[in-house]
Amino acid sequence: MRSSVVFRLAVSFAMFGFGLSIQCYSCPDGSSNSCAAKLECDQEQDSCLKLTSGENTYTSCMRYADCDFMTLAVRYSLAAFEFNCCQSKLCNGKEKSGFQKFKDFFG
Repeated sequence: MRSSVVFRLAVSFAMFGFGLSIQCYSCPDGSSNSCAAKLECDQEQDSCLKLTSGENTYTSCMRYADCDFMTLAVRYSLAAFEFNCCQSKLCNGKEKSGFQKFKDFFG
């Protein structure tokens, strides 16, 4: 009996998600410095955006399905930019050094 309840819960979570949202850095107006503002994204926003144009970097939450050049070009009205969308906690921040990645991995 107990194992069937656990199985049903596991299937429910797999089908409908855990209801958790992702956390991203959020400087939607652009920043020439490192952005430290953190935002808990809405549930339908399943990724973090990091968009760079010249000296400015724009960071925010967004739907991964909208992470394409044309959508971002319309939304930000920029002539030239580079972008990356990622799907882990605070993944749109400053690039980490190899040492910092090692330290994060091993605690």
